[in-house]
Amino acid sequence: MPQAATATAGPPALLLEAVACGHPGQGGTPGFELRVESLAVARGEAVALAGPSGSGKSTLLDLLALALRPLAAGRFAIATRAGRSIDVAALWRAGDEDGLTATRAAHLGYVLQQGGLLPFLSVRRNIALSQAVLGRPDPARVEAVAARLEIAPLLDRAPATLSVGQRQRVAIARALAHRPELVLADEPTASVHPALADTVLALLIEQALEEDAALLLATHDPDRAARHGFEIVPVEIAGGGRSRVRRPGPIAAAAA
Repeated sequence: MPQAATATAGPPALLLEAVACGHPGQGGTPGFELRVESLAVARGEAVALAGPSGSGKSTLLDLLALALRPLAAGRFAIATRAGRSIDVAALWRAGDEDGLTATRAAHLGYVLQQGGLLPFLSVRRNIALSQAVLGRPDPARVEAVAARLEIAPLLDRAPATLSVGQRQRVAIARALAHRPELVLADEPTASVHPALADTVLALLIEQALEEDAALLLATHDPDRAARHGFEIVPVEIAGGGRSRVRRPGPIAAAAA
């Protein structure tokens, strides 16, 4: 049985309270709204969002990735390892696109469902991309992460020559290469066979623990995620085109 993630002491890496996001309806149809009543995730914790299709799991990930503007935000903050609290809600209210871009690049890592590798870059350059965006190249870090994920022999190959499982390992390496505080993953096991799904989840939670990052993913298979030590947080359909999420936990109460 995989070991469950254990949170480190201190404020949550991610804290949301009274946040709403969504999209308007079209052609007279009602829109969709997701209300995050509370969501707190500490570094070293692993949380899996579960819910039926259309409940808003991917919408929430877009919000957390700073790709979707909130409709309302009472509190939306990311805490850095250096002890700084980034007020994401204030950045959105101010329309500070530069601040949002800088926060996204420095503090978030994202593992896409299909990997999202750039086909014209080698594996090495794909992994280093998150560092390059920040202007902080670290070839030794790329080598170390690749070795830990057992893809070091693939560094100079093209993504098209890799298996599905190898591409997912490269995507995990890229998400971790710049040492983000928060790692997001959008159903990273949806298109792989069961044995590989177990490997992907094990690698994600293992690497998040090693890197002292908060890990949050959307999943269509909560039972499998729970077996790997993820805490399952439901995205509940409330009716009337609305869904909600609530996961306060003791760290949220302590941070209030």
